[in-house]
Amino acid sequence: MELCKYINNLIKNNNFIKFIKFMIVGGTIFILNTSMQWFIRRVLFLESFFAISIVFIISAICHFLLNNFFAFKDSNIIIKRKIIGYIIFLAISTLFNSILLFSFLTYIYDNVFIANVIVTSIMMLINFMILNKLIFIKQNET
Repeated sequence: MELCKYINNLIKNNNFIKFIKFMIVGGTIFILNTSMQWFIRRVLFLESFFAISIVFIISAICHFLLNNFFAFKDSNIIIKRKIIGYIIFLAISTLFNSILLFSFLTYIYDNVFIANVIVTSIMMLINFMILNKLIFIKQNET
């Protein structure tokens, strides 16, 4: 019920544009991450945990920067607080995403594509709400 109210409020005010920008950032990072993973595996022939971790870190940094300067640029919270909050957010979000994906694949339906689409859709809404209300707070909300 709370999610429905939030989505209704999102559509009615300026947050809808912010949400569209957030989705653009997510799509951009998805393409960047997938391209770098492909390049590392197919061109450099690296499949190590280290190489995959480097791509994840680069993607996370780009995700933070794009959200900070594009999607949530009207935030006035100091950068140190944003970075610390974002790192905590990223760790919790990644853990929750992994748990949802594992649970979906184990108990609901064993199809990776469908599971990824559903879990990503759910996590996208949750992540937007968290980033918008806790990490990148608008100037008039502080």
